[in-house]
Amino acid sequence: MAEQLDVDLVALNVGSNHVLNGIGEAAIDFVGHEGGLADAAPGWVGSSQLALGQLAARWEARHNHHKLQVGGLGSHVAEAMVGYSTNEDDSTRALRSVREQG
Repeated sequence: MAEQLDVDLVALNVGSNHVLNGIGEAAIDFVGHEGGLADAAPGWVGSSQLALGQLAARWEARHNHHKLQVGGLGSHVAEAMVGYSTNEDDSTRALRSVREQG
């Protein structure tokens, strides 16, 4: 027989919100870093300026990739919460129905 699964739906909701809020905070930090690189670019010349531009492009690509991954994680946690809650409600109704018939 399967062990009992105890899920705190409020904690799942708070957790998914924290993940999604973290995405917003990371985006703000990234914009600050991006602005710092853009401000620094005129002070660099030649291959150094090119390297700085390449660094900014890599950071942007990684940041976008991380946003997708973390956003997906937050969404999966929220979906798990809804799925668990729905399953619990369905199970409660089924048990109540069996009890009423008996």
